[in-house]
Amino acid sequence: PGDATAVTRTVTVTGGDDFKFHPARLTVKTGETIHFKVKNTGKLPHEFTLGDEASQKKHAEMMKQMPGMVHEDPNTVTLQSGEEKSLIWKFTNAGKVEFACHVPGHYESGMRGVVDVAN
Repeated sequence: PGDATAVTRTVTVTGGDDFKFHPARLTVKTGETIHFKVKNTGKLPHEFTLGDEASQKKHAEMMKQMPGMVHEDPNTVTLQSGEEKSLIWKFTNAGKVEFACHVPGHYESGMRGVVDVAN
């Protein structure tokens, strides 16, 4: 998680019933703290979760077992139709961080993206 007083940039990400995030790829610098404003533009519930590949797989399995689960975690928010929520994250390591929606069937339909973290 990131500290709201250290935000270096705000990025708006939308996700809707086309099962896509817009934008689907972002580039940030190591050490940058990003304020994600995430908006559900669709009628279905969606989620936005940040994490590496291993944590995304773990979260996907959990969502398959508990598909109606609602999140308000440092790296995950659940959004109902038309809802907008914020998530603040500090990117501390270079590499790739994924964001995804693991409402059953959404990830498999393409509702995912990548944050490239550069030095």
